[in-house]
Amino acid sequence: MITHRSALALSAAVTTMLTLSACGGDDGQATDDRKPTRAASSTPSESKRPSGAASSAKPATPAELLPLFRVAYGMSTSPMCSHVAWNDPGCGEDLTVAAELAGAMAKSIGRDFPDGEYTEVEKSADHVVKTVGTVRKLGCYDMGATPPKTDSAKLRELCPSLGTIASLAWLNFESNVTLP
Repeated sequence: MITHRSALALSAAVTTMLTLSACGGDDGQATDDRKPTRAASSTPSESKRPSGAASSAKPATPAELLPLFRVAYGMSTSPMCSHVAWNDPGCGEDLTVAAELAGAMAKSIGRDFPDGEYTEVEKSADHVVKTVGTVRKLGCYDMGATPPKTDSAKLRELCPSLGTIASLAWLNFESNVTLP
């Protein structure tokens, strides 16, 4: 059963995706033509993670940190899982890296800016982590450790919507990071 809130979120997601595709956001590639967007899925060790307080007295802002975290996590593009199968592992890998990167940035921002200067960035990063967690719990995009308990016919319908919502959560996070 879809709640009013879920319907609004889904409507916003569809509207955004249609807008993006009308603006050239969809390059027309078929699912099988997807190019790998990043290196092998591996989380950087603690020593390789960027730090806002590396060498200066003033910590790096989220806008300065995002490119560093992208390199550290091997993320060259935003996770866009549109037009892929509900069990596409590439989408699952992209969403996993997005959640790990957003979570690490939120932790770094919370540590380096305890006065709450970048609260909206932290909130949007948390939304990415939670949304991807929901996708993982359902077993979409081969993300779950065990086979999904939900009927695959239902997942074929549900996972693309949730993947879109997770991708939009990432885009919201990026917007919050880069806005002045």
